[in-house]
Order: sequence, then structure tokens, then C-alpha cells
Amino acid sequence: MNPLFLISKEATKLGRINSLKPISASGSVRFYAIVYFNDTALLGCYNDNVKENEAFIYFTNFFNNYNLPVPKIVHVNKDKTIYFQTFISDQTIYDKLKYNNYLFDSTIIDYYKQALKLLTNFNKLTNIDFSKTFPRHCFDSRCIRWDLNYFKYNFLKIINIPFDEDKLENDFDLLEKKILSFPQNYLSLRDYQSSNLLIKENKIYVIDYQGARLGSQMYDVASIIFDSKARIPHEIKLELFDYYLDLISIDDNDKTKLKEEFYWLALFRLMQAFGTFGYRGLIQNKPSFTSSIIYGSKNLEIIYKFLNFNDYCQLPIIIENIINKYQSNDNLIGKKILNIKIYSFSIKKHYPPLDMEHGGGFIFDCRCIINPGIIPEMQSLNGKDQLVIQYLKTSEIVQNFLNYTFNTVLLATEEYLAKGYTFMQIGFGCTGGQHRSVFCAEEIARRLKEFFGEKINIYIKHLELE
Repeated sequence: MNPLFLISKEATKLGRINSLKPISASGSVRFYAIVYFNDTALLGCYNDNVKENEAFIYFTNFFNNYNLPVPKIVHVNKDKTIYFQTFISDQTIYDKLKYNNYLFDSTIIDYYKQALKLLTNFNKLTNIDFSKTFPRHCFDSRCIRWDLNYFKYNFLKIINIPFDEDKLENDFDLLEKKILSFPQNYLSLRDYQSSNLLIKENKIYVIDYQGARLGSQMYDVASIIFDSKARIPHEIKLELFDYYLDLISIDDNDKTKLKEEFYWLALFRLMQAFGTFGYRGLIQNKPSFTSSIIYGSKNLEIIYKFLNFNDYCQLPIIIENIINKYQSNDNLIGKKILNIKIYSFSIKKHYPPLDMEHGGGFIFDCRCIINPGIIPEMQSLNGKDQLVIQYLKTSEIVQNFLNYTFNTVLLATEEYLAKGYTFMQIGFGCTGGQHRSVFCAEEIARRLKEFFGEKINIYIKHLELE
């Protein structure tokens, strides 16, 4: 059954609903929606993984007992597949960064320092009911191997970098031993990064900690400082790490030990992140994850310089190959700005005008996907209206169409950039040029901009909406 419907039905027990707004969960299988009532708003979550829900609910109540800035649980349904929490904000540090064009001004840096100071309060809480943690109570051997295999199967084997698997497993044994050699007596929130740090009235709030467990003091520090999508400049990374070391007031000898631990944990965390970039980006075709690979490779290059790999055979070769593969692509792409014109149009009336000087590009027929125009309440709307957007996003056929379309355009865009071309034209047509074509044009434009950023300029023209 539709998760939005289930959240809506359960929410009626809490009051009269004014509206619902589904929100993207990015790398999660959980489904979220903001539920607006007359005098308040709650965030509803549907997730059929009950143990994960129980972990989130437990930690939320646990953290609230210590007055830490996290949401509050308002309501849980009987089978624990739906819960409602206080809605704090729809802006994260990452949202602020994107709006700021990744400029790390004093405001952004202060948010990061606030998050690091806050982290020290979370890390020291260890009086946990381990029966509530999910999926393990600590970063033990099994957890480490899960993440290393995630990297191997969902990234390495996808990007076609050759490696000796048996030798890599030997290196994994060494890396596992190294990670477990560091103290594992701190609470690690597991995914402490810019997308999970909300901003409300200049105060940081934390979400997405259902995987919290005992682990290294440096895991969460490495997670936030080497967060690939945040594109933190190296000098700011150093400033933030020094700030954290000053916060915890340790002597120089301990600082040296923690720096070694920090970079080994940064490598381990980044390998897990690469697994996510591969699975969510290269396999599931989510461009925000794919675009993080290049920035992840830049982080990998920094981390690699701080570590001693004398005892390792295969991992240094793999790291160098990843750096060379993605840094060379990054240097090649973006010498010239590629201008992309994206049209939506009515196939029954007229096609978009062809640029006779440059030519080239694509026309996609959107009539193969579901048509919101046949639904009475959507007939007067268009593909930029939320009701139409959510209707189309729930269709698997629409998502497949967008993924195939984006991958085709992605291939051409990379080649156009590499060859120094400066113009591409893309058209999306449907019967009336009002719903499907408009939605697809906007969605592909969003994905392209998210993937290529400042390397492209996008111009959108909806012929039937003008």
C-alpha cells in the first residue's frame, strides 16, 4: 500500500490534517512526509523495518533525557511501522552549503564548529540499552567487514578497476585489525554529516542516528570533516580538526595518536561512503550520489598522504587507481562551459526550434508514461505543481524512464564537456505539453545540475506554459 496513504491515515488520529508534503529521503528506504495540522507540523515516517524504527525511537527518547537537540517522538502506530516526530526544519547544513555555492564563510564554519562541539556531548554517552541498538551494538569485526564488502561489491566491482581479490581480502584483514586497535568505547552516531544536521534559528539539531553504536571517538569526526558532498576545502578540514582537538583538551602526545586514528577512520568511513555512491548512484541512478564520487576521490587523495601502507599489498594500488581515474576525469571535464537548452512541448502542436548552428541533442517522447492530465483534479495543473510531481514520482515506469533518459544524456554531456563542445539541446514532448513533458524537463535539468554543477548552464523553456 502507498506509504503516503498509510502516514495520512495514521495522522488522522492526531488531528485534522491541512496538507501533506512528501520529502526525499535520499539514501534511505524510509518514506517521509511533513504533515501539517492547524497549529503545528509533524514529520511522519513509514518504514517496514521495525527493529530500525525501534532503535531510532529508543535513541530519540534517550537523547531527549539528556536535553540534546534531536526531535521528539509524538506518536507510534501499533505495529511500529509508522512514527511521528516533531518537525524541526527543512534546512540542513548541506542545503545551506548548496545555497552558498559551497563557499565556506564564517557562518558555515560556525555551524560546523557547533556540530563538532555538540558531538562531544553525544560521544560520551555510553550507558545504552544494547538490546535496542540496530543492527549491532558496536563496531565489531562483523560491522567492519560489512562496510568493506559494501565498498568492494558496490563500488570496486562496478567501476571496473582491476584488483586481486585474494590480496585485497588480506589487506581487509589488516585494516580490520587496525580499526579494532583503537579504543571502541565512545557512542558513534554512524552517519554524522551535513545532510543529517538541521538548522533552526542558527542552532544545530541532529537526525538519522538509528544506527548508533559503540565505536571509535574519531568515526563521527571523520564523517563530518571528510563528507564528500560538502566539498570542504583542505585548509578548513584542518581548522575543524584542530578545533575539535582543542575542545577535548588533550596533550600533544594524545593528539598525535588521535591524528593517526582520525585518518585511518577517515579512510574506513570513505570506503563505506564509496559503497553508497556506487549503490545509490551507479546502480540506482541517483545523480547526487554519483556526483560525490569525484569529491570523494579528492578526499581519498588527502587521506592517502597521511597513512602508512607499508604492510598493505593491494589497497594502495586500488586507492591510486581510484584517484587517477576520477581526478583525471575531473581535470578533463569543465574546460569550457556547456550550455544546455531543455524544452517541453506538445507533440500535437510543434517541436522545439532547432539550433541550426550547433545542432545535436535529443528528443524524448514522454507519452509512454502515466498521464496526470486524465485525472480531473490535475487537468488544470502542470508538471511543476506538487500534486502532479508526487503522482508521477510514485510510478516505477516514470522512474525507469527518467533513469534511462538521464543515463543517455549523462553520457553525451560527459563527452561534450571532454571535447570542449558548448551547446546541447534536449526536448521532452507529450500530448499537451503540460504535465509529463514539463515534469521530465524539470527533473532531468535538476539531475544534470546536481551532477555537473558549475560545468554547465541550463536553460529551460516550457513552450505550452508561455
